[in-house]
Amino acid sequence: MAPSDHFANERTFLAWVRTGIALIGFGFVIAKFAIFISILKNEKSLSSSSVTYGEIMIIMGGIVIAYGLFTYIRNEKMLKENSYTPALLPNTLFVAIILIIALVLALLII
Repeated sequence: MAPSDHFANERTFLAWVRTGIALIGFGFVIAKFAIFISILKNEKSLSSSSVTYGEIMIIMGGIVIAYGLFTYIRNEKMLKENSYTPALLPNTLFVAIILIIALVLALLII
């Protein structure tokens, strides 16, 4: 196993982290925008579902980072043992779960 394999694994992990941070940031923007609009309308209570959507995006960002860490540790272990196998089922399940969450959110917005 070459050092480049470990560097590639680390770059992939950092891409997961960047994606998670982007989702978390986008979630904060959604939630804060709803709060900003309620202040502009001079409303006493926040009745917008945008805060909930923002919170879901923040949670999704955390899940993406956690999954990235899981795959990084898994891949490092396999690289050290020189027995790498692709994670087709876990990756497919992860993508399916994220797509279902995105679809549900999209349908709730409509």
